[in-house]
Amino acid sequence: MVSRSVVLIGGPDSGKTNYLARLWPSFHKKKGELRAERMPDDISYVDGAAEHLMKGKFAPRSDRNLEVGRVDFSIDVRAGRGTGDLTTLMVPDISGELWTRAVATSEISTEWLSLLETAEGAVLFLRHGSNQTVQPLDWVNARSVLDLYTAEEPAPTTAEDDPLPANGTNDAAANVESEEQSEPGIPTQVLLCELLRYLDLLLANRDNGGAPRVAVVIAAWDRVAVDMRSAGPRRYLEHEFPLFAGRLACESRLDIKVFGLSIIGGDLDDDPAFREEFLKTDVSDQGYVVLQNNDNCEKIADVTLPIAWAVGG
Repeated sequence: MVSRSVVLIGGPDSGKTNYLARLWPSFHKKKGELRAERMPDDISYVDGAAEHLMKGKFAPRSDRNLEVGRVDFSIDVRAGRGTGDLTTLMVPDISGELWTRAVATSEISTEWLSLLETAEGAVLFLRHGSNQTVQPLDWVNARSVLDLYTAEEPAPTTAEDDPLPANGTNDAAANVESEEQSEPGIPTQVLLCELLRYLDLLLANRDNGGAPRVAVVIAAWDRVAVDMRSAGPRRYLEHEFPLFAGRLACESRLDIKVFGLSIIGGDLDDDPAFREEFLKTDVSDQGYVVLQNNDNCEKIADVTLPIAWAVGG
């Protein structure tokens, strides 16, 4: 039998952990387009995240207990409500920060290369409203601010102008080093473009000769402004991540579909009324995805759909 697999990837705070936590109730209750063949034996990482969700809380990035339990794992799944071909869902122990570092250094380990080269699909995550999103510099406004600073402030002194302090160190050099360390990271949409490039280069064709499938998932869709939600996921990317949206539009090899995702359908952190109602219901009945076909958007109460689509028939 031909081995088939899809892989989950994303940058820092892109929503992968909470999505995995939400998948588990659907797998246990056998709800949704995607069904698990059997549950893995050791998934303490996902169990810990799911426990947060069951208590009406999102799994936080700062919970070190979750990171301790983080390991590679895989799970055999079938699309078509359990009738499709057997496919392995790969969830590598690769944090968003490690993907960022790989993009920054253009270095990928042989293990990661092998993982992507043996997969014929992927689910690429980003999250609306994440405080880890890095926006590109606005050079027009930045230049105006710099010109204003130059006109009003005296020229900075050089290291030669300042004597060394008593401890023998150069404060100016130390400040430069500190500023370099605090430089903003890679803009998120640049990171997404590079991750898509890796997928384009490395993913295998499907066993039927078809193009590799990539599901782009916009997590926390319920937090997107109402007018933007009504415009759909593609339009959201064009507005918030135009560089990445342009890269998607010109992609010729990959088969790509964009999904809006709300794992539980509301905001547990800032909406006490929703949280109260959420705790009274079965989590497997919560959440939805939004599909966009041309200008029409469809809301479907099945959070497994992005993976099911990437898996295919």
